Amino acid sequence: MILPTYGDRQERMALLRISIKQKIWLINGNIMIDFKKFIEQHSNEIDHFFTNTDSLIVIHLDKELNILAHNECFQKIIKSEEDCSGRKINSFLLPESQGVLPLPDSQNHLSVGLNFTSSDSFPLPMYCHIFKTDNDSYLLLGGNLMLTNDDFLQKMTVLTNEIANVSRDLYRKNRALKEAYSKIKMLSGIIPICMHCKEIRDDKGYWNKLEEFITEHSEAQFSHSICDKCLKNQYPDL
Repeated sequence: MILPTYGDRQERMALLRISIKQKIWLINGNIMIDFKKFIEQHSNEIDHFFTNTDSLIVIHLDKELNILAHNECFQKIIKSEEDCSGRKINSFLLPESQGVLPLPDSQNHLSVGLNFTSSDSFPLPMYCHIFKTDNDSYLLLGGNLMLTNDDFLQKMTVLTNEIANVSRDLYRKNRALKEAYSKIKMLSGIIPICMHCKEIRDDKGYWNKLEEFITEHSEAQFSHSICDKCLKNQYPDL
């Protein structure tokens, strides 16, 4: 596809603004006539708003869902350094939102939440109004819902609570591990032991029975019994 020139984009944005005015006027019939006159009287200010606003994205799509024109807000929100005209709108939507367009033949407009994605793959949930124009193209208006979407805030609250619970659980387990580690006694280094009686000399120079020394310096406990060899030597009559 040949990308539109700067002049083409300006012309399409002008047509887009006209389409916006027509849709606003058709919202409520005769009641909107005065509003339409107001729009016509202040068209320059309205044109400037739709082009430069940071709170509302405006996208014009053809029937093949290619972007014909968009305002600066859309480009800023998705963090694109280049004009996005000529690209498919689905390339800026997460998979769960890519099936919304095109609208059925019997449907001329739709209000729906769409999940856009920025150039750094950050999700951007927006509440959008989609209008089908007379030439089967689409006009998409959207507002960023990062701080106003109740469902999003609810999910963030649940996630925050889950993170807090996990943090508390990790803290308790870490404390329990520290307490267990403080109780562990380990024997290491060179232990001086008598080659005859097998008593062990401690740091103070005293000789201790083998089992007493090990019990004092570890968590081991002794249960006395007798081996077959000693049984024959000590109790030959048995």
